[in-house]
Amino acid sequence: MEDRTTDLFKSWIKTNSIIAGVFAVIIIAIFPLVFRDYYFDILKVKYVFYYGSVITMLLVFIITTAIFLYKDCKDYQGYNLKSIRTSFSIKSMRKTDWAMIVFILIAGISTIQSEYFYESFWGNEGRFMGMFLILIYGVSYFIISRFLKFKQWYLDIFLAAGIFACLIGILQYYLIDPIGFKNNISADQFDAFTSTIGNINTYTSYVALIVGVAVILYLVEKNFMRRLWYLSAVIISLYALITGISDNAYLAMCALFGFLPLYLFKNIKGIKQYLLLLSLLLTEFWIIDAINKAFPNHVIGINGLFGVIANFKYLQYLIIALWGITIIIHIIDVYSLREGLLQREGNIGRWLWLLFLILVILGSSYILYDVNIVGNVGKYGSLENYLIINDDWGTYRGYIWRIGLESYEKFPIIHKIFGYGPDTFGIITVNNYYKEMISRYNEKFDSAHNEYLQYLITIGIAGLIAYISLIVTSIKQMIRSSKTEPAVMAIVFAILCYGAQAAVNISVPIVSPIMMTLLMIGVSVSEKSN
Repeated sequence: MEDRTTDLFKSWIKTNSIIAGVFAVIIIAIFPLVFRDYYFDILKVKYVFYYGSVITMLLVFIITTAIFLYKDCKDYQGYNLKSIRTSFSIKSMRKTDWAMIVFILIAGISTIQSEYFYESFWGNEGRFMGMFLILIYGVSYFIISRFLKFKQWYLDIFLAAGIFACLIGILQYYLIDPIGFKNNISADQFDAFTSTIGNINTYTSYVALIVGVAVILYLVEKNFMRRLWYLSAVIISLYALITGISDNAYLAMCALFGFLPLYLFKNIKGIKQYLLLLSLLLTEFWIIDAINKAFPNHVIGINGLFGVIANFKYLQYLIIALWGITIIIHIIDVYSLREGLLQREGNIGRWLWLLFLILVILGSSYILYDVNIVGNVGKYGSLENYLIINDDWGTYRGYIWRIGLESYEKFPIIHKIFGYGPDTFGIITVNNYYKEMISRYNEKFDSAHNEYLQYLITIGIAGLIAYISLIVTSIKQMIRSSKTEPAVMAIVFAILCYGAQAAVNISVPIVSPIMMTLLMIGVSVSEKSN
């Protein structure tokens, strides 16, 4: 009897694992490529596709569980019911589970106490990032994190779909539209949308996830052919990130190359790998700039930080030097393997890099103080436009952030704690600043263009802390589980890249569901390792 009932429970687990796996593939591989009327309704189509997929998964999960419970009660007198309940018991809860529950609860409180309950629940006055979507995240999280059996091929499928989207974006940068996405788009919007994702800011936030996954899988993979596949994915995704023509991409790059040494600098091999990746990145900058100059009528063109990097007069010499150092270290690494030298791992490289990062942060803070408080603007040359934080900074992000913070300061204490209601930023700005927005910029702003500020204003300081706690606890669990499953570090770096660019970008149900699903896949590994 015991063996038979145990087999029934195992069958229930296996069935749910298949359900979670199929859904994960749909979201990380099919969802990014879904569209109906090209860019004209892409946000709504992807939103409906996502929540429709989650609801379908939930219904299938409920039906299969009901069938197993019926069979258990009929044939085994409910013997397995206790095991099924244990799967969702308090004792089985992890820090990430509690963080997700608290995030949902705070969003719920925010919705209930909002003067705009309907709009808070659906997010229809913003980007559909309301309470309903947060509930959908919760349903998806507990099914995937509990039942998915992590396999590296999930990340391969994610990369394959991502590279396809990247190639479309790259071709569109060179004014080649392979599936006619831009045939009927207006001239003033032509450069603002790309690939199967939509707005260029949204596109680069998606590509940031791809870059993070591709780089780490390349670093941890030992099979030669698979390493070639991952290296190709690195090259293509970095190229797409640059040609996405959105400056938020550079925050993702800074996060990637800023945190990588903390992962790699444990031996000479890691230093070699880091220099190789940095050489590839700068070489791609040079190649893109050379093509732009050679064929100016066949490219969209890139301004902003790209110009600062590409026009650096010593760029070519820096690239040559990096490749030279990379080759030299490669030779040293090969020699050390033969002689048994320099193979010991240590943390001195990581500590030195951490010190370097601290100095960079302190130096950057001083520069911002020097420019914005002291007023020493002229001595920073071409970086001036990026260092002066005023209303026009970052395509009016300075203005949006200012009015958002001013609104938050005026909130009563209950709204300071729980916000004005999920995705109600547009309601706040229209109520308080509509005439000013129209007179100054001839548009209204319905998002903070900063995911963290958006959460602070809409679901309050409690909601922001809960969201950050979810991200941090998930990353910590994935780092621990990477000791037995190294590929999960790819998801860690994908989230870090996404989190960096989110400081100047909008959270929308085009890329956020992909990021959250990757997080859920990563946490599912921890289910077995903690």
